[in-house]
Amino acid sequence: MRMIMFPLMALALVACKAEQVRESQKAPLSQQIAEGRGIASTMCAGCHGMDDDEEGVRGDTVALKYVLNRMDPDTLHSNFEQGIKIGHPDMPEFVFGPLGSDVLLAYLESIREPDPTEN
Repeated sequence: MRMIMFPLMALALVACKAEQVRESQKAPLSQQIAEGRGIASTMCAGCHGMDDDEEGVRGDTVALKYVLNRMDPDTLHSNFEQGIKIGHPDMPEFVFGPLGSDVLLAYLESIREPDPTEN
């Protein structure tokens, strides 16, 4: 039993340290939002539009400012981090990793507005 406990404790300590490093490397919120906007303008705006594009560029997509009204932020973050295909049927699969997902979600949270079609 003791032989199993020591490796497990070491693994737990490594995992805790990795999380601390990741947290300490986070940029200020304003920088995260700016980086997320860069990702959105490159990867998302072609279909979902940006800024005042109410319906997005495509008629069958939701504008970026309404995305978090339709999807749980934690689920969306996990999906983007893992590369799970979400959204409309022909939406490409994106894998942003943990930090890319963090900044993209920070941006989406910063522009989130109530969807006037949902009442």
